Amino acid sequence: MRVSSVRAGVLVALAVIFPVFTPSFAAAQSVDEIVAKHIAARGGYEKIKAIQTIKITRTVATPFSSVTVVTYKKRPNLVRFDQTQKGQTVTTPRGINAEGAWDIVQGKAVMRPEAVAIEGRETDGDFDGLLVDWKEKGHTVILEGTEKIAGNDAHKLTVTTRGGSVRNVFIDTRTFMETGVSGVVLLPAVDPRTKQQRTQQSAWTYGDFRDVNGVKFPYSVDEERTAGPVTTSMAHFTEKIEVNVPIEDGFFAPPAMGGAAK
Repeated sequence: MRVSSVRAGVLVALAVIFPVFTPSFAAAQSVDEIVAKHIAARGGYEKIKAIQTIKITRTVATPFSSVTVVTYKKRPNLVRFDQTQKGQTVTTPRGINAEGAWDIVQGKAVMRPEAVAIEGRETDGDFDGLLVDWKEKGHTVILEGTEKIAGNDAHKLTVTTRGGSVRNVFIDTRTFMETGVSGVVLLPAVDPRTKQQRTQQSAWTYGDFRDVNGVKFPYSVDEERTAGPVTTSMAHFTEKIEVNVPIEDGFFAPPAMGGAAK
């Protein structure tokens, strides 16, 4: 229903005299307050810490193909990704453990540069999320204001990890769920011109949060890769999230160096 010009004028005048109260006019919140509300929204610190392992099965779709990705995580920062292309049966793993980060290249295990391993442990391998126990981890977190994520206001927290990686973490101002992350990701390959690690600008948007063992996880993940060797959009469709499944530490180790992947 269209508001009359007279009514609109009155509303504008009142807004000047008596600003309309919205969440953006609320008293400024500190980083600690936002993080505390975020942890509570996810299910609470104790329930988060009660989870010891995670297994996530997703289908990742691009404009050209799709791949099944099974992610395994175990405390404190062990992670492994098993990828299977659509229509194939051979699975290609990569992972991070205490010794470093590894990939499979032409059927053989290859250790990646230490800088890639450090970033991987602090981001992909972070079991609880960057904001949980961020001070104990040696990170710094700065509140940079608010931005729109998927049409909703979100607190923008810039996290600099102990190892120097930077991620922008977006916390919804209403639900206090983590609705987005962005940052520059180190890639294994070296740029022949600069002799530095190649990088990829990436952004992830999270939604469809569901309870698993009392903790909320995103079942919808959209990814945008820009400003790097690959520019593409990806949709991650979550099929299943399982927690506290038995996983041995050795599962996160690379296959025998020089040997074929199994």
